[in-house]
Amino acid sequence: MRVRTGMALAMILGGMVSQTVLAAEPQVPIAPSSKWQVDYAPNECRLIRTFGEGKERTILQLNRYDPADRIEMLLAGPHIPATDRRVPVSVATSTMAEVPGIQAQGFASTGQIPATLRFQPDVDLPKAFRSDVAAGKPTIMRINFVRRYVTQFDLGSMKGALAALDQCSDDLIKSWGLDPAALRQATRGPRPVGNIATWFRPDDYPAGAANIGMAGAVIIRLLIGPDGSIQNCAVTKSGGDKVFEDATCQAATKRGSFEPAIGMDGKPMASVWVQRINWEPGAPFFVVR
Repeated sequence: MRVRTGMALAMILGGMVSQTVLAAEPQVPIAPSSKWQVDYAPNECRLIRTFGEGKERTILQLNRYDPADRIEMLLAGPHIPATDRRVPVSVATSTMAEVPGIQAQGFASTGQIPATLRFQPDVDLPKAFRSDVAAGKPTIMRINFVRRYVTQFDLGSMKGALAALDQCSDDLIKSWGLDPAALRQATRGPRPVGNIATWFRPDDYPAGAANIGMAGAVIIRLLIGPDGSIQNCAVTKSGGDKVFEDATCQAATKRGSFEPAIGMDGKPMASVWVQRINWEPGAPFFVVR
């Protein structure tokens, strides 16, 4: 099913209330209670599915916002423990016993919004899903997080869901004026010239935000021309603070420069570059993929 509402995850969670203790490790994977939905959001593509019923209902969301086969996963439901930072989390699928290098952060329930587990964007997770598809196996995904939070989900065959996500991603790339097939065939992506952190300086920090110690994170999307110039900066995701959104694009377009992407024919080509920028007052900028 395809929806074009750009709906936030919170809007489909209803009145779910987070519980606090996981009673026991699940022996049977939790079955889906809805079909996959494809959400054509303005700046990203989302796969959303509900698992379980009642107070145990859990929402799984898979996001993609850049041309690379990279997925950002989010889980919302009961029992998820909160952490003060990203920590390692064990994820396995039917054909991959341990998806390498995944980290996630748990967030406590707030009002009607349940606890959430937000995973960092990852290239190995889609590889695991595609490995299951290639092997002809339905995906059973197992997650082992801190404080004995262990759960399993019966995702079924991911073939159709991944195909829908791929199509949404291609449509999104076309809306930027780029050719998704050409981007996939590129022999090299755009390369920033020099250290990205030098694009951002202390006097770029929004004064009002710095005075009260406000931090922020912004994911930007830069369209890079065949000559390496930055043709456009757009905010893909942020914490909602426009001062950081404006400051990020202003600094990146003012000081950023690139070596252009190289197409299959060996010639420079137009492309896109996506990056997360963290702002922290009184500290160097942390640039995180």
